[in-house]
Amino acid sequence: MDKYKISPTDPWLWARARHEDVEDILDLVAQNYESEIDNILISSRPRMAYHLHKSILQQLFEINQVLISVARDKTTNKLVAWAWLERGKYTVYAYEEMATAEFIHVDLSLGLKSKVRLVAQVLEQWIHFCESCKIPVLTSSSIRSDQTAFMRLHEQYGFVVRGSIAYKRIV
Repeated sequence: MDKYKISPTDPWLWARARHEDVEDILDLVAQNYESEIDNILISSRPRMAYHLHKSILQQLFEINQVLISVARDKTTNKLVAWAWLERGKYTVYAYEEMATAEFIHVDLSLGLKSKVRLVAQVLEQWIHFCESCKIPVLTSSSIRSDQTAFMRLHEQYGFVVRGSIAYKRIV
């Protein structure tokens, strides 16, 4: 999957999220993704802001516990994508630790190639994080009604897809 690797020629730059990124993250969520939970849950911007700030603080002091990354356009500094991965998750039927995807959001106004490339770069970041932290299993899921392409990209990265959940054994 070298064609998707993060490159200096990408029009965006990836970094670990900082507290200054939270409002832009929340704006991207509101503009592009809040409709995914309509009629199911009532979203709360203050609650999500609280959890983002808390996890960004944890990321600063416990670098191997959470990974929240942001991609910003190199020219405009506009947030074009962000992602959140947490470790320390377990199922009730197995002992292996999992890193679990909380979010991958990309600016839906971008072209298809850019959106695919950004998601693929997130998957690469997550795989690398799990490898370096020796987390045995990486999971990612989707609540979107149209998730076929998203899950197919996971399969290209070696994930096993079961319904709306993708699993990858790392170690």
